[in-house]
Amino acid sequence: MPIQRFNVSYVEVIEGGATVASCYQALEHGEGSSKYGSVGDSVATPDLFHKLTIDLVVPKVVPVEGNKVTKVSLPLIDGYDCYYTTTHSPSDENYRAFVCFTRTVIPKILPIRLLSDLKAQSREINNDDELSLKVGEILDSFHEELRSYSSENGTESADAAESDLQDIVQVMNDNIDKFLQRQERISLLVDKTSQLNNSSHSFKRKANRIKQRMWWHRMKNITLLVFAVILFISAILFPLLLRKP
Repeated sequence: MPIQRFNVSYVEVIEGGATVASCYQALEHGEGSSKYGSVGDSVATPDLFHKLTIDLVVPKVVPVEGNKVTKVSLPLIDGYDCYYTTTHSPSDENYRAFVCFTRTVIPKILPIRLLSDLKAQSREINNDDELSLKVGEILDSFHEELRSYSSENGTESADAAESDLQDIVQVMNDNIDKFLQRQERISLLVDKTSQLNNSSHSFKRKANRIKQRMWWHRMKNITLLVFAVILFISAILFPLLLRKP
């Protein structure tokens, strides 16, 4: 029994809001879906993936340093997960975004590894053919690793090896889910912290403006008081000066 080959559904490379390259792999017969009769499988076309990428994914992408891959928390299409990563740092205006859609039954390590490898070879990808070639090489390498695992367990039956592999994939998926959830919570915490910092700066600016207005108001009152005192003293002294011979 051959080891199942896992594929990704759609990969797109974006730079400056424009598509550099895209790669689509149609759902093969017998691959199935995460849900029986999944609506996503019947409508998942390259045009739909591209539209979701441009309209819903790219506007939320924030370039980050390091080898970080982010999973989109909300499902954009039934039965599919979406992941993305970026090249270089936030200060680089010419960064590239790599977006990948996979069926939810695919091992989560695959899109993470795929995007990480593509990111490392970013400048070697400038058209659809180059992207398809790189994606194929990465998937072939992943499949060979699965086959190597099966060979190492050659004393067992093929069904047993496949069952062990599925167990490992399940444990891996659970661990990655926990990590991605933690990563998302950290991202939310960073967002909240950023919002608090912005609110703090805004409050400080408002406080300074209020302080300045109060200072001018106080100076105005002091000036009026001094002027009133001068008028009062003048009103007293002026008649006395007039009485002098």
